[in-house]
Amino acid sequence: MTGMDAATRSAAVLLALLMAGCSAGPHTAATAPAADAGPAAVSSGAPLVAVPAVPAAEPVPPEPVVAPVRPPVASGFGYGDPAEVCAAFAAALYSADTVADAGPADAYRRAAAYMSGALAAQSAAAARDSRWETWRRQRARLETSVEVLDPNPRQTDTAVTSRRSVLVTAVPAGDRGWRGPEERSVLDCDLRRGGPDGAGWRVAHYQVQTAGLR
Repeated sequence: MTGMDAATRSAAVLLALLMAGCSAGPHTAATAPAADAGPAAVSSGAPLVAVPAVPAAEPVPPEPVVAPVRPPVASGFGYGDPAEVCAAFAAALYSADTVADAGPADAYRRAAAYMSGALAAQSAAAARDSRWETWRRQRARLETSVEVLDPNPRQTDTAVTSRRSVLVTAVPAGDRGWRGPEERSVLDCDLRRGGPDGAGWRVAHYQVQTAGLR
């Protein structure tokens, strides 16, 4: 074997290896997504679904401010005893008369004579009474009695605040002997005095708890 033959064979082998490498498919290397590609650069194979934007919450309007009014004064009433004020307030609140009154709110207006200015300025919940139409057909009025449950001063009383409770018994009585069910309720009065309402006691807040029907 001559040196030329050996060189020729070596060149042929090298050429064959190069041709084999070129005929193979291109090698694909796994590559990570670019760091700044974001979620859109990664495909999950699922169809894209547009997600609607969540609307911003509507701002809640503030509660309307009700300006206090100057409450009426009951003629001849002293306003010096919180228990008496609470009892008079309850009696007026339960004084509905379908013959004399235009509606259930009239009793609330009479009770305003014992309220604070802030309470008197609020709308009357009593203006919506489902019993009124039944009473009106019977030309009924409420027969009401009020009993003070604790007439003595309490330890929680201060010079300008007081709390009293009364038991109210009310029966609607109409023409021709008609009578509705007797209603018993406990009415709690939170009273204040001083300031724009004057030196006398006034009901600033009240709560009614039904004690039962008969």
